[in-house]
Parts: sequence; structure tokens; C-alpha cells
Amino acid sequence: MTLANRLHLRLEDISDRMQLSDITTARDPHKLYEQLRDEWGPVAPMDLEPGVPAWLVLGYDEASSVMRNELLFSRNSRNWRYVQERALPPDSGVFAALAPRESAYYLDGMQQRRLRAPLDDALGAIDEKRLARTVAVTCEAIIDRLMPRGEADLVKDYAVAVPVMVMTEMFGMSLSDGNKMHELTEAVYAGREKARAAAIEQESLLAVLVATHRAEPGEDLTTALVNHPNHENDVEVMASIGVMFSLGHDAEIAWIASTLHMILTDPAFAARVRRGRIDLDDALDEVSRRNPPAPHVLPRFARQDCELGGRRIAYGDALVPAVAAANADRAIRTDDPWEELGSRFHLTWGAGAHACPAHRIGPLIGRIAVDTLLRRILDMELSVSADSLKMSVSPWSRYPRSLPVRFTSPLTEGGPRTER
Repeated sequence: MTLANRLHLRLEDISDRMQLSDITTARDPHKLYEQLRDEWGPVAPMDLEPGVPAWLVLGYDEASSVMRNELLFSRNSRNWRYVQERALPPDSGVFAALAPRESAYYLDGMQQRRLRAPLDDALGAIDEKRLARTVAVTCEAIIDRLMPRGEADLVKDYAVAVPVMVMTEMFGMSLSDGNKMHELTEAVYAGREKARAAAIEQESLLAVLVATHRAEPGEDLTTALVNHPNHENDVEVMASIGVMFSLGHDAEIAWIASTLHMILTDPAFAARVRRGRIDLDDALDEVSRRNPPAPHVLPRFARQDCELGGRRIAYGDALVPAVAAANADRAIRTDDPWEELGSRFHLTWGAGAHACPAHRIGPLIGRIAVDTLLRRILDMELSVSADSLKMSVSPWSRYPRSLPVRFTSPLTEGGPRTER
């Protein structure tokens, strides 16, 4: 087949498409990105799930264009051909994450602006000093419980526990509801057979949360969203809470876990962090650029036939911006890590109308979580080989499923623990 013919292939005409989750869970996804880039260019075909195709946007310029141009590329899945034609299989797992919702994250234009304002206002009103104290106290309490054991799974016991407990406090939830939201969010974004049931159960939990806070307001994000005048009904409030908790906690877990993973498995990176050659904010930014918490953001949908990266895009096609691939695009990258310190060219925080609204509090939580652990535990090391670590199963986030470590010399307030 000639290159000219390949450039004009429709998605459904391309066989042997790579599965998105196979890229996310691969030991080295960047090798797969380069393989796709070499074969297809900056826009490559893949499957969201078997038989459900989409374009994976690998190039920085192309991904930025898709994320910024909502007139051509919509976030509303009502513009997806597979939704319009009801072509998804009845047991589709990916639909749980992509189903239309009345939320700023899933809409465009004036509707998106109306529903984005409550998120920005609620997050903008957060007292950062109070939040920092909450995060610090939470981290210290979790580490205190881990200390006597001398071992831990830094994903389950820390990278998950910290964001869940902090966000439970922020939203005025019970800890049991926060843990349940975490479990349901994982199931929804894993895109497997239980995803739809998890999405329905999550809606029920949110309905009770909203009703409770409408009856008994508190000083929390849920009350702020319930009272915001831009919300026309409780369904919109539920959607706002759902997207803030689900995407926020998922990204924070991945960011903390990925940073700890790099410290434990990359001696050069660990040395730069431990010896102060790079401050923690820059270290976290480097992790977010190299291993974004969300390597693939939820799709945009073409509003009309167009061309992108030399590829024919048909009306109703889904396009997934591959943030991890775009950040590593050779057209914008250098080989000097010091030159990129403090750079914000990367797309990890999004771009355009759907850029992440938590750009202040996200780094604050991550920095305190990582700093507290490194300050309290000096000698942690993996208790398994680095090669045996597996990645999370979601196509939308990437971090190790577990980080089993052992340690023997934690710090106390007065310094290193000594024998008496």
C-alpha cells in the first residue's frame, strides 16, 4: 500500500490496531509511541477497546491543536460517531468513562464556561495554608502507622491513602465514602466489564452526598458547589463533584506514585533529589513531564471532516491526545535536563478551555506528600526487583500498581533514631 493511500485510510479500514491500554501498561510506552510515530507519523490509529477505534495524537503541535480548538474538536461525546450510531457493544467498558455528562469536563462553549466557573471559584477559595496543614498532618499520621512495620506498599499505603484522605476532608465526605469513591473511580477508568455498574453506583453515592450537604451545609467543596448559582440542578452539582474527585484524586495518586517510583528506580534522579541538586518542585515537574499522571487524556471528537498531521480525520472520529508522547516530541525536546527545569511548555496540565483547574493545589499536595516521606524515611528500598513492577490497568493513567519497600532508620522530630 502506498503512503498516499495510507494517509487517507478511514479508522475502520485499518487492521491490527494497537490497544490503548497495552501502551499504558507497557514497560516502556515511549518505545511504542516511537514505533507508532515511525509507522504513521504524528497521528496513529489504535483501539480504545477491541473494535472501538480512535486516533492517538502523538505530536506536540497536533495534540496542542486538538486540545485548544474546541470548534473543530469537541469534548462532548454526543459528537462521537459511535454514540450517535449506538455502535458500541452492550458490554462496552470504555463507555463508562466517555458517556455524555453535564459537566464542564464533558462539554464545550458556553455550557462548559458556565459549569467551569463553579470549579474555578470553589478551588480558588481554598485556604492554601489550611490545606497544607491538613496534608501534612495526614502524611505524618499515615507514616506513623507504617513506622513500626518497617515495610509498606507505597502505592496502596501512601500514594493512594494521602489523596483519598485529603480529598475526603476537602469534600466533607466520610472516609468510607472517600474510599468507595476511589474504588469506583478505578473501576470506571479501567474500562472493563464492571465499569458501567461502577459509574451507576458512583452516581448514587454522589446523589446522597449532595442531598446531605443541601440539608446540612458545611465548610467544604461540596457545599460550595451545591450553593453555586451557575448550577441549575443537583445533577450538575453531582457531575461537578464527580469530575473533581475522580480526575483529581486519580492524577494525584499517579503523580505521587510515579515520583516515588523514579526515586526508587532511577539512581541519577534520586541523587539529584536527595542531594539538593534539584528542588522538589522541579523534581515533581520533571516527573509530570516525563511520566504524566494522565498520559492520555479523554478523547475529543471531530465536528467535521478535516486533516491533522497529514491524516484524514472523519466527522465523528475520536482523537486521544497522547500527552506523554507529545511531551517527548523530538520537535520540542532537548537532551539537556537542566535546560528544561522550570519549563511549562509541556501539556501535562492540559491546554485551552479544559486545562486543569487544580494547578495550585495539585502541586501543593504532591510536594508535601513526597517531602514528608523523604524526610521521615531515609533508607527505603524496593523489596522486589524493579523489573517485576507492574503498571496500573487504566488506559487513562499510568503508575505502578504497587511499590513494596522496606526501611529501617526512620527520622523522628529530634533526628535519626538511635539505640539506647
